Amino acid sequence: MKLILIFFTVLASLLCSPFSFAEDFSSLQKTGKATVVDVITPYTIQLDSGKIINLSGIHYPDYDLETPGDFSLTAYQILKDLLPGQQVEVWQTQDKNWGRKNRLGHEYAHIQIIKKDIWAQGILLSLGLAHVRTKQRNPEMAEQMYALENLARSEKSGIWQTGQAITSPDEAHKHIGEFAVIEGRIKAASLNKNRLYLNFGSNWREDFTVSVAPENMRNFTENGLDPMKWNNKHVQVRGYIRSYNGPFMEINHREALILLE
Repeated sequence: MKLILIFFTVLASLLCSPFSFAEDFSSLQKTGKATVVDVITPYTIQLDSGKIINLSGIHYPDYDLETPGDFSLTAYQILKDLLPGQQVEVWQTQDKNWGRKNRLGHEYAHIQIIKKDIWAQGILLSLGLAHVRTKQRNPEMAEQMYALENLARSEKSGIWQTGQAITSPDEAHKHIGEFAVIEGRIKAASLNKNRLYLNFGSNWREDFTVSVAPENMRNFTENGLDPMKWNNKHVQVRGYIRSYNGPFMEINHREALILLE
């Protein structure tokens, strides 16, 4: 409860400040306007059209449906305070056949509160309540979201109060079966049957490895990038970790990896 009160105090000061949470949505398509009737979870809202919107681009590291942690619960309370009764614009990926819906029929979107000129995802990231989590079918807004995440990290807000929001390659094994943000130095980059392997340790059979499938390689070689030259590069990578010769993460879009130097 104390954490929630702190964030509501910060939220009130932000909303009264000249800072704007509006953003440039030109990479997306505005697919409608509607009124929010309910906030179902920290991820999902219901519109008066009947649509269920899944907030695109964010991940709560402490979220559990039955027992949500302090940060996801705070995000839920903030959304409940901001959204119901508000008219919003719905912004989605450009291709209506690629990435707009999940298997439940819920729609992925970025939400802009019209009257208050507030980007819902932006305020959550600015307060340090969530990680950025782009997907292959929804990579848009990555640059803006990472900028807000970095701001929260520099101010040690929310999940960034301790070092636990970022995991080192040596600790990646503790997050098998989870989404994680890993930051470290690539020890070796190699290709095997056109599949890219980025090894973060000296023993690829045990240490953390990131891989890119052949069909996704072009996403990582555009604009003159050459992953084979990433040896010793300091990077941040995020995605789901599974067990395959040690902790293993497969990424399929460029926005999932950030070159830090």
